[in-house]
Amino acid sequence: MRYNKAITYILGLSTVALAGVAYELYCDNNQLKADINELRANISKYEQRDGNSFVVERISKQMEDIAYQQMDISDKRREEALFQMRVADEMRSKAESEQRKAEEFARNVVEARNMAEQQKELAVTQQIKAEYARNVADTLSYIALGRSLASLSSTQYLAGNKDASALLAYAAWKFTSSYKGNVNIPVIFKSLSQNSGSFSSSLIHKGGVSKIIPLDNKGHFVSVSRYGEITKWRHISGIWEKHLLASDNSCSYRDVCTDSDGVIYALSFNGKLQSVANGQVAQPFILPEKTGWTHICRISSNRLLLVAKARLYLFDTVKRQIVKNIDMPQNITAIGKREGNVLVFGEKSKAWQVNSVGKITPEDIRVNGEITAYTWSKDKQRASVGTENGDIFILDANGNSLRKLVGHSSRITDLLFKDDFLFSASYDRVVNLWDANATNSEAVALKDYSSWLYCLCSADQNSIFVGSQSGAVSRIVVSPSEMAATVHSSLKRDFTDDEWSYYVGDNVPKIKLKD
Repeated sequence: MRYNKAITYILGLSTVALAGVAYELYCDNNQLKADINELRANISKYEQRDGNSFVVERISKQMEDIAYQQMDISDKRREEALFQMRVADEMRSKAESEQRKAEEFARNVVEARNMAEQQKELAVTQQIKAEYARNVADTLSYIALGRSLASLSSTQYLAGNKDASALLAYAAWKFTSSYKGNVNIPVIFKSLSQNSGSFSSSLIHKGGVSKIIPLDNKGHFVSVSRYGEITKWRHISGIWEKHLLASDNSCSYRDVCTDSDGVIYALSFNGKLQSVANGQVAQPFILPEKTGWTHICRISSNRLLLVAKARLYLFDTVKRQIVKNIDMPQNITAIGKREGNVLVFGEKSKAWQVNSVGKITPEDIRVNGEITAYTWSKDKQRASVGTENGDIFILDANGNSLRKLVGHSSRITDLLFKDDFLFSASYDRVVNLWDANATNSEAVALKDYSSWLYCLCSADQNSIFVGSQSGAVSRIVVSPSEMAATVHSSLKRDFTDDEWSYYVGDNVPKIKLKD
């Protein structure tokens, strides 16, 4: 800025000097013109008056002298103007040189500033990377700590030290969840389950519980048993309420469904279809085949699909009669629903879609093994199938296998999608939880039972029901957050300083767990 002002000042002086020279030339020129005009006027006057040639000659001589004087003055003024122009050019050149120096200096200043900004940005980037690396290290450290505390919790639980076990379980969940770790891993889930009392059970039936379905919006469910029982029940505020609707020990009920009016239909393996409407038990409908009946589902508002070995039947609930039967090329091993359509699966990994009038359309299911269970997630647009040998497959909407889940050793009896998780029941007497989104999902064993497991049913947002061969229906809380809240509310104390130092470590700031 200082250089620009100097340049402007120099150029101003040059301009003023040139203007002065021009003005003097202009004034002298005007004076000469006035003198010439005056002489010419005199000549004319003398010529007219006297006609004296001598006078004319003398005046002409004077005019010539004046002209030479004017030329001489003009030359001097021109030389002065040229001199002033040279001075102005020199001053302008000097000003331009100074301006270039100023511009170069300004560019250097800008480059230096830009370099400083780049260095600052680089320093900030390096700091961010360092902080990120430190945070990653801290995260991994705390997640590992969570797993370690959960393992110690289970050890203390088995040793009978319930207070310490609860503290360790809650601390494991808190560290893991705070650092965005997976709280559904087996060791953490197990420690929370042990300390939260998340499992409850009631002997609903005398025989194996074949199927559980929701009945109404009041929390009631209906289940059927292989001892011929149809029972309505619910679990509310930790209390099991049950009501036996029908009992016939000559029947071995394998499946149950409701029609659009809420009428209950229970299918017996030995060919009886029992209906219950508003608590009233109707006479059983005797089916054509005496054995081999395994599945029933509603296929339209007034039609049911019944399965017996390698044959399908359409039953009209209004007419109370079979209106169509369909021979299948294979024995049917499982059925399921997808977007309102019924799918049936054959023993040789074949599948078909069945509509309400009995039209059969082949489905492409790319799975090896006999399919024994099927479920569909509308939200995820994915299916899952379980097989006779205990393998589970996640399928896309076109039947392509996305991944295989290995964790059971025997036949899969039922599958259930719930939010981002898949639940599986098996003859190996274990209920497993799987992360349906994980590429490599590790099974979380929710519960080991003493008998075969037949069915699963969603209880509410945070729990499921399990039906077993023993006749018991159990409720399992499957939400780590709910279990952690239960453990937290039951804590009797905080860690002592010695316990914190021993279990957690002095390098971790002690936090208060009990409110």
